[in-house]
Amino acid sequence: MRVVVLTKRQYTNRDVIDDRFGRLWEIPLGLAREGHSVTCVCLSYRKRNTGLNVYEDDQGHAVRWISVNVGVFVIFGIFKYLYVANKIIRDENPDAIWSCSDTIYNVVGYYFSRLYKCLSIVDLYDNFESFASYRVPVLRGLFRKVVRESDGVSCVSECLQRHITANYGRTKSTALITNAVDIESFRPMDKVNCRKQLGLPLDLLLIGSAGAMNSHRGADIMFQASTERSSGLEDVSFVVAGYRPAGTQIPDADNVHDLGLLPFEQVPVLLNSLDLAVVYNRKSEFGDFCFPQKFYEILACQIPVIAANVGELRLLLKDRPHLMYEDGDVRSFVLAARQQLEHREILDLDIPTWHDQALLLEQLMESVSADV
Repeated sequence: MRVVVLTKRQYTNRDVIDDRFGRLWEIPLGLAREGHSVTCVCLSYRKRNTGLNVYEDDQGHAVRWISVNVGVFVIFGIFKYLYVANKIIRDENPDAIWSCSDTIYNVVGYYFSRLYKCLSIVDLYDNFESFASYRVPVLRGLFRKVVRESDGVSCVSECLQRHITANYGRTKSTALITNAVDIESFRPMDKVNCRKQLGLPLDLLLIGSAGAMNSHRGADIMFQASTERSSGLEDVSFVVAGYRPAGTQIPDADNVHDLGLLPFEQVPVLLNSLDLAVVYNRKSEFGDFCFPQKFYEILACQIPVIAANVGELRLLLKDRPHLMYEDGDVRSFVLAARQQLEHREILDLDIPTWHDQALLLEQLMESVSADV
């Protein structure tokens, strides 16, 4: 099949092309490896090299990336992006458009698919109702129509899949395509060597995580536990790394090691340094429907884990309630952490690869193509 992907270039504080990062990089590459022709048209919110950039892997499978800068005058940048996307879709005559990353790309992809009579596959890698664009009334209405009427929808979590079925009136094909893991990067490593690389103490119990270090994501549960000397974790130190918005307060304490924003390739090193990893989350329009990719990364490294009893992990860990703590409840967090530090339970769950998820998207496209 010929597939055009419409997306933004920067997401989750990464650059899809520069960092070759995540869902929006890996799934198109997976489709190319299955023999499909894939062209991605992305809008960059930062100044980057524009035009065509062809990525080819060691086996000769190629994905064409075309980047447009939004520039200083945003409205002109958006119109330029629409012009370029329209030209690419007209010239390539795709079988399907996979529109990703935000409401505007979903809407644009749907209407281009109707103009050029190809399949519209909408990707929801988060609950876009929590995004700023959803608060624009006209865009919100169009987005809900697009999710309801597109030929196919790929959802990052079962919770989100249930939500759009129940609240958007969608009856057409919907596929669960979660985030996945690069198992070549995320794998067990020697704990001592990992701690030495990061300058972490070799003789202490370490609990930690890597990700957005802000309170509305629930990261503050670790900071609360670190500052309460009677919490039950007095013999533990905490390790954190990741993006933090301006004003985020991280305790300046001997038992907190803040590694800042680590290069992505060092995240597996951090996880392998830990005695216990935390997948924090908070109940919200975002947290209730997201898929915490960190969970699978931790499992791939074979590190003991505890997680907030929120959203998708509530479903995945329903048979292991002792591995969950209640959102915002420090006592519950300490109890789960203490139990895991004592038993060191390693979860044996199936960990999807990005190629697995590309195959699921391929199946969705083939299924809706047969139904049209």
